[in-house]
Amino acid sequence: MRSLRSRHVSLCLTSIALCLSCGEGSDSSNVQTSVVDGTPTTNGTIPNTGDSNNPTPTVAPNPSNGPSPTPSSSQPQPDGPTAVGPDSTGVVTNPTPPGPTGPTGPTGPVGPTSTDGPSPDPTQVGPDNTQNPDPGPTPTGNDGAGGMPPDVEEPDVDEGGKMNASKGSRTDVAQDYLRLGDIRILNNNWGSEDIGCGEANSTMNVFVNDDGRFGWEFNRGNCAQAGDSSHPDFPQLEFGIHPFGIGSADATSPNFSSTTLMPIQIGDVTSASVTLQDLTIDLQQGGSWNITMEFWLSERNPLEPNPGVYAEIMTFWGWQGGRWPPSPGTEGASDGGSGTGDNVSAGDKSYTLWVQRNQWAGGWRYFQFRANDGPQNGFSGKVDVKAFLDYLKSRPDDGNPYPDTLWLTRMEVGSEIDNNTQGRVSMSGVTFEVNGESRSQVFGP
Repeated sequence: MRSLRSRHVSLCLTSIALCLSCGEGSDSSNVQTSVVDGTPTTNGTIPNTGDSNNPTPTVAPNPSNGPSPTPSSSQPQPDGPTAVGPDSTGVVTNPTPPGPTGPTGPTGPVGPTSTDGPSPDPTQVGPDNTQNPDPGPTPTGNDGAGGMPPDVEEPDVDEGGKMNASKGSRTDVAQDYLRLGDIRILNNNWGSEDIGCGEANSTMNVFVNDDGRFGWEFNRGNCAQAGDSSHPDFPQLEFGIHPFGIGSADATSPNFSSTTLMPIQIGDVTSASVTLQDLTIDLQQGGSWNITMEFWLSERNPLEPNPGVYAEIMTFWGWQGGRWPPSPGTEGASDGGSGTGDNVSAGDKSYTLWVQRNQWAGGWRYFQFRANDGPQNGFSGKVDVKAFLDYLKSRPDDGNPYPDTLWLTRMEVGSEIDNNTQGRVSMSGVTFEVNGESRSQVFGP
């Protein structure tokens, strides 16, 4: 019995060795196990051991780990292939933990991740006879893990770092300004500073009220000799850039334009205007003052150094009684043949030229127009700047032509405030327009 049993064992061992030798040389990386109609296959071969009516799956041998055990027919078997491993797709895998590059049984086609490839077909059937689930829409938001951060809106500031002034804002800092979109309110007290008239005798501020009205307040004492009106302060709205050139000591406002609409060469101007809503001046003391719109011309681009200031043109709506000159062109208010007394219809008012000098202040040309219905303590309406440009270009050539190559650098609304004057200017709205594009005040939050 012992010898027969030993001989039987020897035969079994020989059979096992023969089976192993048949598997030598095969590439384990090409061995795949899948399930077809409930039966596991290895590289397309359907092994069959046991009862043909209840086939028992055999795990493909793994040469690197030795032969895999064959389930004993004496052990209870499930009614179908049993999933072994981390998935539950019915794929039979090696129960021995796979190496990092070990083969993985197929789990059906995987949809492409490239945005250039075709989209996966959710109705395609995988090897386990189940449909691939619909992956649904691909997330496109910025909040997912690994996605781009949410867009952050850039702060709305100008080149000087100023945000739009909110209602209730105010500044009394010399040469400071409040930004209202493309418009600046300048606390321009250049005259008081120039003659050393300190805060004890001259104060000024620019403001935006809680109700949305904006403007300036002033209280200037007796800062200069009687009759000297050469150093007024000029609180103002500015649209554009000063004409003195980048880096000039004469500049009293920032060295960058408040708007992309200006500066512009006058030959390119098809329309230009300023419209005001309910501008008023309230005076406690009215020594020397005006309310005015003005604009400036330069020979070259004012965004560069030394552009050559060419002309200053002012239009008065209101002024103190007895202001020089007493009538157009008198008391040295004009150069011979300069056209004082000329009338220009510009928007909602008509204006007469009172002062025209070819040399004024720093050497530029100066024009002062006054409203024919003035003086007034307020103004509402439109001033047609293009009408004044057309007038200048149509003037007889007296050695001071106004060619299309000149630059319109800025438009302003302001008040020349001189000695013994106290009060307040405010308005509810303003609109500057160039070539059909308009800009009005914008308040911050």
